[in-house]
Amino acid sequence: MINFIKEHKKIILIALILIIVSIGAYLIYGHFHPAKTVTTETQTQAETPAGVENAATNADVEISSDQAKEAADEIKEIAESGEAPSYTISTTAGQAQTAEKEAQESSGADFSIVTDKDSTTTTTDTTKLASSTPVELNQYNVQAYKKTLQTLTATNQAVTYTVSEKVSKSGHYIGVTTGYNYKDHDCVAGISYTW
Repeated sequence: MINFIKEHKKIILIALILIIVSIGAYLIYGHFHPAKTVTTETQTQAETPAGVENAATNADVEISSDQAKEAADEIKEIAESGEAPSYTISTTAGQAQTAEKEAQESSGADFSIVTDKDSTTTTTDTTKLASSTPVELNQYNVQAYKKTLQTLTATNQAVTYTVSEKVSKSGHYIGVTTGYNYKDHDCVAGISYTW
């Protein structure tokens, strides 16, 4: 192995430099082109899987068609119940984007859909209104993936417990496992990667 490294050190060095430059370029691009985690839609559009998928795509969050349908059904159920969503924005057009982003982040949502509170078929584009214009918006925060997963596993030989934290927008988790193997009377420890 050492001989291989010595013989190919230029190629290995170039490969490492390319990897580092690629990672740097990706991070710089992400910094200057952040995902749009809050999407403005009509109420009618927000109640459809296509509307939810559009907002997820804008936020650079991968969701399945089942997840989109489930979120759309929840939004539709809230709207049909006549109750206000958990988050409503009552502010001025100039402050709306800040309020929307704060509500999305404080709820722990992966992305949000904002609709006009008074109309099901129009949107309120706060960037095109005078900054002092009062606006009232409904905000639906969608958590596509839980932030933390906990798993308890019992087999005929061991009991284990795993706690995993979300590490990507597409539902990938890294976790720590601990447990006890009662057949061999040993402790069990490990790490897990879930996708």
